[in-house]
Amino acid sequence: MSKPSFNVLTEPWIPVFRLDGSREELGILPCLLEAHKIREIRDPSPLIEFGLYRLLVAFVLDSLILAKRRPEDHLDVRELIAHGFFEEILLRDYIKNCGDVFDMFHSTRPFMQTVLPSAKIKPLAGAYPAVPSGTNSHHWHHVGEANFNLDYPAAARLLATFAPFMTAGGAGLSPSINGAPAIYALPLGQSLFETICANLPLQKQESGTGKVAWLDTRKPGTERTQATTTEALTWRARAVQLCVDEATNSISSMKFEKGDSTRLSWIDANLGYRYDKDKVTPIRMRENKPIWREAGPLLLLSQKSSGAGEDKVVYQRPDVINTAFKSSSLQHPVRIVAYGMRTDMKMKVFEWVRTTFEVPVKLGQSTRLGAIVQLELDLAEKMASALSSSVKQLYPREGAGNKAALGNLADRCERAYWQHLENQFQPLMAAFAEIDENAPDNPTLIAETATRWRDAIKRIAIQQFEIAAQDMDADSDALERQVKARIKLRSSLKKHLS
Repeated sequence: MSKPSFNVLTEPWIPVFRLDGSREELGILPCLLEAHKIREIRDPSPLIEFGLYRLLVAFVLDSLILAKRRPEDHLDVRELIAHGFFEEILLRDYIKNCGDVFDMFHSTRPFMQTVLPSAKIKPLAGAYPAVPSGTNSHHWHHVGEANFNLDYPAAARLLATFAPFMTAGGAGLSPSINGAPAIYALPLGQSLFETICANLPLQKQESGTGKVAWLDTRKPGTERTQATTTEALTWRARAVQLCVDEATNSISSMKFEKGDSTRLSWIDANLGYRYDKDKVTPIRMRENKPIWREAGPLLLLSQKSSGAGEDKVVYQRPDVINTAFKSSSLQHPVRIVAYGMRTDMKMKVFEWVRTTFEVPVKLGQSTRLGAIVQLELDLAEKMASALSSSVKQLYPREGAGNKAALGNLADRCERAYWQHLENQFQPLMAAFAEIDENAPDNPTLIAETATRWRDAIKRIAIQQFEIAAQDMDADSDALERQVKARIKLRSSLKKHLS
């Protein structure tokens, strides 16, 4: 049987939608050469979809660096976009410089992998959190890890998820360069070409001589104190080698060892950050908190601070979001996709999501208007807390002596509150994009602009409280608690929403 081969440059494996709506799979080279004719990458898995975008960004950035054309500010990005397409000579010169590194099964330099002659063979399922493996069991997905196998294109797509979404995996197995996976924000252009340009990292953090994964001949497995941008974009937190089952011509196993770990402070261009004292933390998914509620740090806030002194916190949205708004005209909202995977900060994976926003350019360009929208989100948080507190008051003595009293009911009400309120967030952003960003602070104007949003908060909070109250006891004490809890909630709503 002939030796397996799969050239990621030319073989079809990246799923795209063209501008005419047709779907196709392409290799890296045709995907980039025709990027101006392609609308977007689309995969059922958010992890794979963002991983593919990141891989193409790293490929283009490395080719620009080699050609000494690395963009340094949003004006350079505008110039790239104005060109209209990626130059074939740029890409082919880069490929020629790389050499024979794009075959997924190369004997010495397999693409995005490491030759591991003495490593133990393990099920491939262990590399993908969306399927059960080992102690990572999914009770709703009843399959054995040995039954998970992929064809060559799917295996190539899986390799692209390692750099952005690798978790800690037990003793000696470190997460990727950003630590536990955070929420990645990806501004979309009118084409794949524009999207890649808009997501090129501009902030230089170069240290050391590290290379992009497919050019790095060093075996990963050490603690690193330096990194280049292209190295970070393709960070090798694991050493992996795919194993081909010649009988089925598919891949169901791999060789898998620890990769690079780091204590390096790295600011990822696609991540928003919280700066708290001397601690810098990327914005991550939290239980029962959908991504849209993090819209401030992800989309709107640029050096927005809250508190003072020891309690001062600063939020900074992703660098690529700043670039997108600086590079855009006022004609079209900027479409931004957020990709997240929630973990226990170690190896357990609970969920992964993909959420799309359309942010008016004026709102994104105005630090002041963005901060006002964040205050409306903060107001909604206060009212969610008021709703939860009022529901718990339906229990005798508000649950004193029983900390779990009505906790599940209050949580359900709060989740429903946020689910119903989500549809109002996009209109809220649109409303504030219409006002004059230089208008003086005017509480009346702000309240009028947020009328629809605040009315929805009040309506939904009351609705969820009444749903909870209707299932309570009907004796005199229970009815008295209901009246007091209802008055408490309405009083809080009136105080903060009027």
